Amino acid sequence: MKDNYIYRILNQFFTYSYPSEMEEKVQKWIVNDRWSEEKENALSTIWNEIQVAPNAKTYHSLDKVKKTIGLEEKPKLLLKHNRRWLKYAAAVIPLFLLVGWYLYNSQNLKTIEIVTANNEQRQCTLPDGTTVLLNSDTKLTYPSTFKDATRVVTLEGEAYFSVISNSSQPFIVTTHKLSVRVLGTKFNLSAYPMDDRVITTLNSGSIQVHIESGESDSQYILKPSQQIVYDKIDKSVLVNTVTDESVGWKDGLLIFQDATFNDIVHTLQRRFNVTIRYDKQKFANDPYTIKFINHETLEDILHVLQDVMGDFTYAIQTNQVTLIKKEVNKNR
Repeated sequence: MKDNYIYRILNQFFTYSYPSEMEEKVQKWIVNDRWSEEKENALSTIWNEIQVAPNAKTYHSLDKVKKTIGLEEKPKLLLKHNRRWLKYAAAVIPLFLLVGWYLYNSQNLKTIEIVTANNEQRQCTLPDGTTVLLNSDTKLTYPSTFKDATRVVTLEGEAYFSVISNSSQPFIVTTHKLSVRVLGTKFNLSAYPMDDRVITTLNSGSIQVHIESGESDSQYILKPSQQIVYDKIDKSVLVNTVTDESVGWKDGLLIFQDATFNDIVHTLQRRFNVTIRYDKQKFANDPYTIKFINHETLEDILHVLQDVMGDFTYAIQTNQVTLIKKEVNKNR
């Protein structure tokens, strides 16, 4: 099970393009001693599969990789009779060639990042014609050209995708805990790092949702008007039937369906570009279902939350909001 998981990580790394900081993290993980045998087996399998003959440019890339991961050349005298080193070198050389091959093949492929600020929405068109509407405080990363067998993008935040159909080149959106695989469809994906839940909502077509939770993975097929919710706290998965207004943020609406108090606060911070301070120990992180469909102001929304929760006051100073829990009078 672990061997297969490590193989998939390495195969994904050598197949697709990622930001430089991600490449560096993976390279350091590869040379780490933990699970070294499993990683060696996976690297050998991948090396045999790609069947690429190294050339001068490959070894030039290899030198760069050596410097990146801090592996220095050893004096030749140490290698002469050291069988242990030769055995180690035999295991490491495929890694160098793989990484060199990866860098060489991806050096002409640019990585593009689209980022939105709080209280901002932005639409972009991907190289294949797919359109993406980004919600506030969102980052979308994708290659300048989709050259591989799949079209892979990375999302941090929330976006609505209208994917161009291409049965020979599936479209995949990856997030920290969840990935969505489609051929051609319209769907919404909310995957903010600070939120308690990751939510995927299908508008039309069909999508396959892959959830990574600890040591186990699970897959779900969604139909139109279905929504899958992955709870990052208790690792639970829930599939609901929803209406079109569940992605009402595209029209300026705020729709909360069983949203935790923390997620509501995070959404308000992104929508109104404010910082909301409150004591998480005093505010229960309960779920709430509330709809704001008349473009309410921040104060309007806070008034409604006061009516729903009934036990806090608030103070607004410029772009800072403080929620104050009411003290319970124990003498009554």
